[in-house]
Amino acid sequence: MIDNTKFLTDNQTIIERLQTHPDFVVCRPKTNNYYSLRHKDFGIKLSLDFRKAVENGKVVGFCHLEINVSPHYHFNQYRHNGNDFTPLQAISTISDILTYLDVKQREYNELNVCNIEFGLNIIPDADTKDLINGLYFYKKTPFTIPDTKKPYFKKTDATNYKQIKAYAKGLQFLDVPPYGINPNTFRFEVKSKQAKNICKYGINTATDLLNLETYNRLGQSLLNEWDFILCSNKEPDLSNANTDEVYFIEQGANVEFWSKLITEKHRNTFQLNREKYYKILGRKNNLHQQIKTKIVDKIFIYSKCANSTQRTPINREKLQNGKTTSTLINLEYAHFTKCLVTGLNISMQKKGSKFLCFSGLKYYKENAPEIYKSLKKKFLSEKMKTEKTERQFYYMAHNIRNSKTNPIHNRKSFEKRNYNTQQLQINF
Repeated sequence: MIDNTKFLTDNQTIIERLQTHPDFVVCRPKTNNYYSLRHKDFGIKLSLDFRKAVENGKVVGFCHLEINVSPHYHFNQYRHNGNDFTPLQAISTISDILTYLDVKQREYNELNVCNIEFGLNIIPDADTKDLINGLYFYKKTPFTIPDTKKPYFKKTDATNYKQIKAYAKGLQFLDVPPYGINPNTFRFEVKSKQAKNICKYGINTATDLLNLETYNRLGQSLLNEWDFILCSNKEPDLSNANTDEVYFIEQGANVEFWSKLITEKHRNTFQLNREKYYKILGRKNNLHQQIKTKIVDKIFIYSKCANSTQRTPINREKLQNGKTTSTLINLEYAHFTKCLVTGLNISMQKKGSKFLCFSGLKYYKENAPEIYKSLKKKFLSEKMKTEKTERQFYYMAHNIRNSKTNPIHNRKSFEKRNYNTQQLQINF
């Protein structure tokens, strides 16, 4: 999930130690204000930039050090970053890098995170090239192609401190089949360039990157950012659409249509038309929803992997500045939207949802049948288990909600209206 990351420290002990690390060689600095080193084998993927301290025109030392690392590349022996990279793997890899650099655990809070990239590699059902061609806007900021030689790499400067990137990761490694990277791999990524923005993710120092809660927040952030993306389908199946719908979808395939909407005097015009566009496309043609589902699936898998090693100790050392790391990794999926009754992830549902409902139940039935089976056992009577799936969803969602809002009266009145009087009742 995490890739290029920059740590900044003014701790002179760390600076002096890394200045003499035997595996680094002098390289061209990014500006004349720096003295730079890169790893002798891995190059700039693992590099050090020392900010010069100058007095009376002479360099008298270094005021701070910037440590540039690429955890995902490190995980793959610096060959590629085209595969999955789970939170647990990221934690282990970052710890490994810092150990290699001879940074002590008690010094982790001395490394401030000032630059970070995080994202997911997804294999869409649609052709990645078509998907990227249809990416027009993040909110109302257009995507651009920085390098015309790389037409399937797009980015948008969302703010002065944040970039959104979307590109065909699989195309980068077509000439190295042994890496096993699917040619259709799509990467969606956020780059945060200022500490004041990074802290919004609960990240301040290297210590925070060793906490699984951090990755929960990053995953939720990726979902939230994807919701702001306008993704057009240039070749939808319109066989079931009426004339007006066909016309609107055909208009929506052109970026100029959306650009004009942005200039409308009503600020909600763009958003309302985007919602209308996605609704008409439906599930079959809605590439945006398909990718969102893939993101949710990937995050859900990461969460299950983390929970399989629950309460694994990672660090018990006392840190400087009176801080300590968490003695246990908290693996609860807390920072993603969760049902207030079941505790299950409901990120796939409409924003603001509090309880597992129709779309969430459908998701678990299709993607996590064992979880769905346990839900049926708890929230459906024997008789209702024989009903059609849609009616099962309805009754389950109602019983889930009422077990929180009014566990006795509401359930009884609901059953009286809908259940046969001889039917076995549900006890929560």
